[in-house]
Amino acid sequence: MSLVIAIKDKDRIVLGADRQVSMGGTKDHTTTKIWNVESLPGAIMGSVGSARASQIIQYTDVIDKNLIKKDVTTEYIICVLAPIIAATLKTSGVVVEAPEGGVCNLMPNSFIFAYKDRAWMIWNDLSVSEIDEYLAIGSGAEVARGALFATKDKNPFERIVTSINAAATTTLFVDDGIDLLSTDILETDLEQAAAALGLPLSSSKAKAKKSKAGKSVEVKEKSKKATKNK
Repeated sequence: MSLVIAIKDKDRIVLGADRQVSMGGTKDHTTTKIWNVESLPGAIMGSVGSARASQIIQYTDVIDKNLIKKDVTTEYIICVLAPIIAATLKTSGVVVEAPEGGVCNLMPNSFIFAYKDRAWMIWNDLSVSEIDEYLAIGSGAEVARGALFATKDKNPFERIVTSINAAATTTLFVDDGIDLLSTDILETDLEQAAAALGLPLSSSKAKAKKSKAGKSVEVKEKSKKATKNK
């Protein structure tokens, strides 16, 4: 399983995720669970569940900009994006079907889609809900939501790192190797993200992408504990 967190921060969305993937009695710490959508600058996706299903959507262009009339809306997520994700998974050999006696097709994953200052949850039954303030999904989500509630006075990076670390201490399927992404970049982001991860600024790997449609900041670094586990 995984832990993905989304926070609405003024006019943008900040996402964070741990890196652990579990396979039977073993685990790895190199899986990316949040990613920029290259075909739609300013958009980020995240996923919890099957690593295979997440990778398929990450490396498949599921955004058809011709179907976005003016801007990304809840209607677009419900009527276009969610069905495309399910169809893409099914075409790639991932089982997407209703369980016996069920009425809704179920994906092995749930997804978060963030664009500019809005974010939506696409649940595994393809239902959609827009994120109001913050959301945590996956293993340890209950612990993470409690930490998010208790850290509203902190910056989004510190809140995410604190919440993932809290879940990592109590949940077998979450570790403290953390990725951070944002739909827009602020001057203080790199410094705040490095501080939240407990790292000197010079050791953080940051990348800013700019385009006509928007900007995004990416910070990727393992925590000290995760580095030792490697």
